[in-house]
Amino acid sequence: MIKKLFPLLTILAIGILLAGCSGQSQKSTKDYVANVDQWHQKRIQSLKQEDSWLSLAGLYQIDDGTHTFGSDSTNDIVFPPKAPAQMGTVSKEGNQFSFDFAAGVNVTQDGSAVSQLEISHSDQNESRKLRHGSLLWYIIERRGNYYIRLKDTKHPNFANFDGIDRFPVSKNWRVKATFDPFEEPKTITIPDIMGDTYQDSLYGTLQFSIDGQQYSLAPLGHPQKDEEFFIIFGDNTNGNSTYSGGRYFYAPTPDKNGGTYIDFNKAYNPPCVFTDFATCPLPPEQNRLDLNITAGEKMYR
Repeated sequence: MIKKLFPLLTILAIGILLAGCSGQSQKSTKDYVANVDQWHQKRIQSLKQEDSWLSLAGLYQIDDGTHTFGSDSTNDIVFPPKAPAQMGTVSKEGNQFSFDFAAGVNVTQDGSAVSQLEISHSDQNESRKLRHGSLLWYIIERRGNYYIRLKDTKHPNFANFDGIDRFPVSKNWRVKATFDPFEEPKTITIPDIMGDTYQDSLYGTLQFSIDGQQYSLAPLGHPQKDEEFFIIFGDNTNGNSTYSGGRYFYAPTPDKNGGTYIDFNKAYNPPCVFTDFATCPLPPEQNRLDLNITAGEKMYR
């Protein structure tokens, strides 16, 4: 009798063990999906902030010299209609800027009214924002050129924004990768939406496989000094279900064995899907993948 029961008990034990493993796997998958959903919800909330990409309202190159600005079409720099007709002047000499505001135009910086302001671009100008009503602006530098970046905290984009469609979250798109370092850093050329290019240092490549095929990506960032790599990539969904200019994601820099993970479920749209006034980098040639990445954010419409 005992001999007859032994195989049955063995089968029952194996069944219980397999059921436990299956339950743990289901919980792990559920927790993973919840983590990605939470990450995406934080991204949506950040886009709803008054100083987000949705608030971009203008991008104006500033050359050396003195330039008038305001909403009137006779100005050198024409702001949107909600700005005063004549706001004042902005002068540039190298990376030094000075604003002189017209009488009666209420402009504040850090909550204090200003009639004049001297700015050096080395001052981290994004913290030196100027405000008039719902408009705010500051100086940015891109590839040696300087611009006024204008935002509108009451931009119609906010009223029209109802989130971003995504592909279904799948753990299959969380892929193990190996960092393959170069003996010496190389230079990578990155194009941008404005038709310019810039160069950055490349310390190695991320090697990974999908469906038995080997792929690689060139990550930006230092493998020892940074906590995360920044990856700009394109794939065969671009121009169809996803943005034609590619997408972005972050990946942890490698552990001591050179291992990390690429999570395409966290691929997100560049700012250029929301506005014509962003200066987005585009995928370098090395990062155009010949496959369909059906994960992450879809095209924002």
